[in-house]
Amino acid sequence: MKTSIKNSLRVMATCSAMLWAGQVIAADCSSNPVNPNGKASKLQDALQQATNTGKPLRLTGTYYIGTDKNTADGKSILKGISVTLRKNLIVDATGARFIAKADLDGDLFSFDTKNNDNVCGNKGQLANFTWKGGDFDMSRAKVSTVVPITRLTPEGREGEDKTADALSIRGVVNTTNYHKLNELIIENINYVGTRSNSDPFYEAGGDSGILMTGALKAIIRYNNFYGVRDAAVYLSAGGDNGQFGDHFTIHDNYVERAFDGFTSKRGADNIVMRNNILKDVVVGLSTKSVYPGWQATNVNIVDNTIDNAMRAISLETTNNVTVEDNQINKLGDIVAEQTSSSKANFNAYGDAFEGISLNGVQGINTIRNNEIRGVTESSRENSTTTWGIVHRSYEGRDTENVNKINNVFSNLDKWSKYLGN
Repeated sequence: MKTSIKNSLRVMATCSAMLWAGQVIAADCSSNPVNPNGKASKLQDALQQATNTGKPLRLTGTYYIGTDKNTADGKSILKGISVTLRKNLIVDATGARFIAKADLDGDLFSFDTKNNDNVCGNKGQLANFTWKGGDFDMSRAKVSTVVPITRLTPEGREGEDKTADALSIRGVVNTTNYHKLNELIIENINYVGTRSNSDPFYEAGGDSGILMTGALKAIIRYNNFYGVRDAAVYLSAGGDNGQFGDHFTIHDNYVERAFDGFTSKRGADNIVMRNNILKDVVVGLSTKSVYPGWQATNVNIVDNTIDNAMRAISLETTNNVTVEDNQINKLGDIVAEQTSSSKANFNAYGDAFEGISLNGVQGINTIRNNEIRGVTESSRENSTTTWGIVHRSYEGRDTENVNKINNVFSNLDKWSKYLGN
């Protein structure tokens, strides 16, 4: 009898150890990450294991993300997926679906840098971030508190969090300049922010599609965005002086019904936006300074097509700009269901619709071979104010040294407009 009891105890101890090992395996530094295959409660652990080890992770299945009880263990899963960046993160989510539940208030996925984090010996190591594929649905999510024109957020959809992005990657701790993110690639994702395929941007849930800060190099390519409350893609320099974050390339993407299409902020340098298609956007392609004095340098905007925008291309506090071979169509037409013909309701600079806005642009700048067309065969043709290329002082900087070559204009009030502050 005593021997039998001892054997039973040994078996129980062995099983307990195996269960414990199964619980902590996602936090170790060597095991292969496991595909949760649609189990939302396992998704965060799988991603954390992937970046703990730097090993690739394949994701399949459909994941509903929000506060909920896991039917298997009765435990609540997190409202959003939160992961600390450590080593390389390599994810192939082709065919997977990530759906925000109606109570999601915050980022769907948040990948953050933690100051002096040293789990799995990662301290001081830069990490690459690669994400391929997946469908992201933020149409039911709460709307963040910092989206443009918050008064338009539908009643009952207001969130309390300041961020509500589908993919949020923060590669540097700004207050300490602890930097983690090396190169980033995001490709072949599909983002949906509205319940209907015709709803304007302010009916969308969440915030931006992709937000990234602090990568030393970033490539965003072959992605689609439909209905975005803020920016489809928001890439930013990071650090206390914007010293981390350069060499951002955004190419071959599609966006419709967004406030911002693709934007780079906080003085990131060496920006390329090429061969993108944008439709029904307030602002199409842009650089934004955010903080006075932070300057972007070497910006190339080439071979893009932008239809129905209030400000198609907008550059703020930027040096050495090339804007070339872009097609801007239907300037002055209806954007975001705003039918007013007397003003571009959401243009922060004024009532006119603007093709290319140069705001405090200096250095050596070339605006060449662009085609900017206004509205034709519509009552709006004579009632809206449309300007092709706008020169404007901004943040105490005049716009200077702009060479305009072989640009084509049609159905506009002004081909070029010169404004002060």
